[in-house]
Amino acid sequence: MPRSSPRHAQAPELVAFGVAVRERRLELGLSQEALAHGAGIDRSYMSSVERGGQNVGLVLAAQIARALDVKLADLMSAARL
Repeated sequence: MPRSSPRHAQAPELVAFGVAVRERRLELGLSQEALAHGAGIDRSYMSSVERGGQNVGLVLAAQIARALDVKLADLMSAARL
C-alpha cells in the first residue's frame, strides 16, 4: 500500500473522512479487519485511513463506502466534506 505523504498527513479533510469511516464501521459492528477485507485493503492501511494518515483516492473511497453499505456521497456528507 502507498505510504502516507507528509504533505497530506493529518490534513483536516483526511481526519474528518477517517472519523466518518470509523463511526460508520462502529455503527455496523464491524472490526477494522472485516472492513478492510470488504474494501480490499490491509487492516493496517484501514487503520491509517481512520486516523487521517492516508490521502484516499476516489476509487478507494468508493470501495470503503460500499464495504460500509453507504453511498460515497453520504459518507462524505457525514465527514462534512
